[in-house]
Amino acid sequence: MYLEIFNRNLRRLMIERDFNKAELSRRSGVSYPFICDLVNGTGNPSIKTLEAIAKAFNIELPRLLEKHDEDTWIGEPIKIPDGYERVSAILPKYDAYLVKKKAAETQKKLKVKQRLR
Repeated sequence: MYLEIFNRNLRRLMIERDFNKAELSRRSGVSYPFICDLVNGTGNPSIKTLEAIAKAFNIELPRLLEKHDEDTWIGEPIKIPDGYERVSAILPKYDAYLVKKKAAETQKKLKVKQRLR
């Protein structure tokens, strides 16, 4: 949950401060590929990395992990592909595949249980 909150706050701060990934990497000292992973939601930052990013934005570390009631999606709405039940976060393709696979497995188990009754 904190990674989702961090990811939203990171993207929001980048937009507010007009930082691109390269600028954030330069100011924080975090490698560009890892900044890309963080922005895309696939990276798992250490406390040291969070501190470096907070310092680059000139904010206190806890602000990176604060949940905001006005959290909204950034960018265009995403159409949910056929076979997906719902999406509660922006997921990398592999994770979205796992959600789809898990939903299909759950449906199979429910059908088996209903037949056994």
